Amino acid sequence: MADRIEKFPSQDELEKELSDYLTKKYGCRIKVVSPVMVPKPDETLKDDDRPTTRGIDNIRFDMKPEELLAYLDQYVIKQDDAKAILATKVCTHYNRIKFQKRLERGRANQTVGRIKNNIILIGPTGVGKTYLIKLIAQKIGVPFVKGDATKFSET
Repeated sequence: MADRIEKFPSQDELEKELSDYLTKKYGCRIKVVSPVMVPKPDETLKDDDRPTTRGIDNIRFDMKPEELLAYLDQYVIKQDDAKAILATKVCTHYNRIKFQKRLERGRANQTVGRIKNNIILIGPTGVGKTYLIKLIAQKIGVPFVKGDATKFSET
């Protein structure tokens, strides 16, 4: 399995491959449609700049809320309050971790200010809650995991 490490195809290549397969199998009745505006991954880091191991010691976060807000403004219209709050909270979270790691050298673990950074996004369907978080995760290079609590609600 380790011998077969292949490069992942681009979105265009995947669309073409899927479209060709579905056309062969079902004829012209099936068409692959993809979103028009898909942000490209942040390629400011070269392969040799990326950390080889994972973990809290390898966090290299130096983004300011204004930079993250400007990035979100490229993809999301309106939602100014949500974008500003999310940009501030995310940057504060990572900068707090970085600051704590600098202070911690040899001392016991102590959370700076003991402030929780949990965020709950509430709003009607289709306003862009998930899209905002996906964009942020993509920009800062962290995995995106979505937890949907709809099945636990009384609706």
